[in-house]
Amino acid sequence: MIKDWEIYKNKVYQRIGWVGAGLVILGYYLNANHYVSSWYVWIIGNLCVAGYSAHKKAWPTFIMSIIIAIMNVYGYISWK
Repeated sequence: MIKDWEIYKNKVYQRIGWVGAGLVILGYYLNANHYVSSWYVWIIGNLCVAGYSAHKKAWPTFIMSIIIAIMNVYGYISWK
């Protein structure tokens, strides 16, 4: 039972990582086309990547994703 839970949990985190990566790419596209929604997409995407990185104990990527998410908030505030 515990092993099944670990497998399930790892698959969920893996999907979160992929969704985050996809959102970051989508955010680039939206930003290039001047959509203000790009900032929301980037923030969510970077936080997903941060969560996945924390799960994998990839601390440099975790810290980078958190810093970029903070910069996304700043970019959104500055853009308005």
